[in-house]
Amino acid sequence: MSDLTQESLRAGSAGLAQILTPDHPFGFQATELMFEFGKDNTDLLFDRRNLVYRQSVQEARPTYIVGRKGAGKTAFLVSSQLLGSASIEELETGSVYREMLTVLRTYQQVYGQPFVDETAEIWLALFDNIAMFHAHRTATPADPPQQLQALSDYFSDLPSDATFTVVAGWFLRALRARIDDHSGLPAAIAGLTTGGVRFLDARAAMRSLLSNRTRPLIIVMDNLEDLAMRLYELTDVLAGLFRCTGRVVSGHVEDRPYGIQMCLPSEIFDRIHEIAMAPEKDLQGSYLKIYWTARELLRLAGGRLQLFLQLHHPGELERLVRKASLLDESDPPISLLRAALPEWMTSGLDIEEDPLAYLLRHTQLLPRHLIGILNSVFSRRDRGSTPWAVTPSAVLAGTRHAEELLVKGVLKAYALSYPKAAEVLRRLSGRLNISFPASELHRIYNREGIRALAQLDFDEFISMLFDLGVVGIRFEQTGRYNKAHFQYTFDNNLVPREESDHLCLHPLFTRYLLERSIPRLRDERSHATYPYGCDPKGDDYRHMFGYFDN
Repeated sequence: MSDLTQESLRAGSAGLAQILTPDHPFGFQATELMFEFGKDNTDLLFDRRNLVYRQSVQEARPTYIVGRKGAGKTAFLVSSQLLGSASIEELETGSVYREMLTVLRTYQQVYGQPFVDETAEIWLALFDNIAMFHAHRTATPADPPQQLQALSDYFSDLPSDATFTVVAGWFLRALRARIDDHSGLPAAIAGLTTGGVRFLDARAAMRSLLSNRTRPLIIVMDNLEDLAMRLYELTDVLAGLFRCTGRVVSGHVEDRPYGIQMCLPSEIFDRIHEIAMAPEKDLQGSYLKIYWTARELLRLAGGRLQLFLQLHHPGELERLVRKASLLDESDPPISLLRAALPEWMTSGLDIEEDPLAYLLRHTQLLPRHLIGILNSVFSRRDRGSTPWAVTPSAVLAGTRHAEELLVKGVLKAYALSYPKAAEVLRRLSGRLNISFPASELHRIYNREGIRALAQLDFDEFISMLFDLGVVGIRFEQTGRYNKAHFQYTFDNNLVPREESDHLCLHPLFTRYLLERSIPRLRDERSHATYPYGCDPKGDDYRHMFGYFDN
């Protein structure tokens, strides 16, 4: 560990010790929970040496960071704040949505349903207020005093410790009061005056000030965790947000006082396109879709194991580092992780496996999945297992324990699109093998009455299974494994050929669907599924598919 890292660790050890605990050696699965202990304390938990991070902080910053639940959208949004070439101001998305929803309901009572352009104007004025407050808070001696005074007077009613989210709520409540007075929306916004300064004059001061700043301002909004379940309620709010964002990013960069960056969940991205009234216009801007490789996930996990042992078991860490140095692994964090795990293990199907490959097979290449499984595995204290010398039985038992919660998380993430998914999977339980002809799935679909249950035709049913990552398409068979492509590593939909393709169950769902069949499958020497992309020493599939710049 470098001197700089040791110094940072000592400075943040109190907060880190509450995150990296014996019950959670790899930290919480949800990034936002860790940030409650302070972003400075948690910065060491995120690995910056990966391609997604480099893409997120490039000069042409992505407007939208898109990823599945647990992909680390929040972490990358915060990561982009660490790049010194831009000033980042973050809003608490839930609070802002709630205040905006109240404004729109007030507007509807007075004038009727707002048009999307009107909602976009409110969003634009809100972002202008955030930019104005940023210009006020980051004043420099080179700034013209008159313009700074205008902003100081405009925000004079706010407390000295006001956050940018507080500013957003303050503006929206002031606007709502003017709407209640039956001012038309343009007049309500233009005539808003606080501290003796009109909004229009404060905005002009902000534009002039920011035009002379060397670091551009980026206003960021994180993903709302329960957005999928509240999407209908927030339709008007989001439609206006997308229209506003499209206007901001379409302006010439020299005429743009600030940029906008936000996280969106890929599970409901089709629904988001439906909400945007003119997607080609409203959803302008660049996208960064998060795809992880196995080695990036292992590097992240190995770094956290090092921090955990440094905090709680420094003597064991020294011994483990010496053991790791003898392994045939060039990446120190991955080598440390390997040293803590058994060299080999036997899976539930009686297949001898590399423990890292086994753990990765049970993820959908999501940080949340791997962290959840590793926490379960490394926190087991039975049968002689410790976080620096994990036993094979701990790998098996810990993975099995984590699977149920991970499956429920996947189903919850897709609850808006597939509300009957759990019931459909129960109809499939015990009726499949780990690998089977695609045509067999059609017969089960008909026999089990899935059309009537879920109101899905067969193609929609197949799409649901691929979206959830329950099944993939087999492309190769080895002595132990069926290698399969799964939807989560592809940018376009996978479509199986019913007459010729074989499908495979994902390891994460195998026990969920085939618990009672495991003894039979073991006796039949069934092949396990090896999802494409989970090889600990595999190539970076994102380059091959052209997802990211080299």
